[in-house]
Amino acid sequence: MQKYDDAMTKRGLYLYFVIFQSVMLLIVYAFVYTSFVAVRLAVEKYDLTFMAYLPAVLALVGYPIVLYKTRKQFRNNKTLRAVMWVMSWASVIIVGLYWHLSHITTL
Repeated sequence: MQKYDDAMTKRGLYLYFVIFQSVMLLIVYAFVYTSFVAVRLAVEKYDLTFMAYLPAVLALVGYPIVLYKTRKQFRNNKTLRAVMWVMSWASVIIVGLYWHLSHITTL
């Protein structure tokens, strides 16, 4: 009969969390990439400046920082809060990028 090991369970749960973060990072970066493509098309069509790329660049740089902070939360035994922060910031970034795209195309 195997004995229950808290440390092994904690390491396994952390591994699942890192995999979850990686998948969420890929999802957000897919939306950031499509946002870059859409902004490039809007810049060509409406003669916008390079500042139209700013929200996509901020999302590209900011989301890994959020993931780093949530790993610290996860290691401090705030697992549910860390998972919710990853998911909520991903949704905020995706909605914000599409809001930005809808506003620059209605100029």
